[in-house]
Amino acid sequence: MARDTSIAVAAIADRDPGEDDDPYDDVEIASLPDWWADAVQEFESYNLRAYRPPRFADGTLKHAVVKKLETKLGVSIRFVGRDVSYRDDWEVQIDGEKMIDIGRHRNPDGYTVFEIGADEFVDKVTEALEE
Repeated sequence: MARDTSIAVAAIADRDPGEDDDPYDDVEIASLPDWWADAVQEFESYNLRAYRPPRFADGTLKHAVVKKLETKLGVSIRFVGRDVSYRDDWEVQIDGEKMIDIGRHRNPDGYTVFEIGADEFVDKVTEALEE
């Protein structure tokens, strides 16, 4: 699926390599959920860019939606990109079986954005399990 990334590219084209804002400058890491704080600390331990949790198109954090669905439905949900290139869709696997394809991109702030709203994602997963 071809995506117009010209706006995103324009927003970051003049940055120097490694230039980045720290999204945690004003955040007490201990106030974050454990999964998030752990990821922040792991990224820091490897001197990586600051961790930015993936989100759905509506801004909802992916982790919270997936965790809730997994618990409610008693399944394992994974977002998988095998042999993909930039702009290629990934697949959503439920208990290891491919259920749906999902577009994704990085926004100028460095977040992975899955190109579907959280509610629509929940509906698609639920429908896929009913088939």
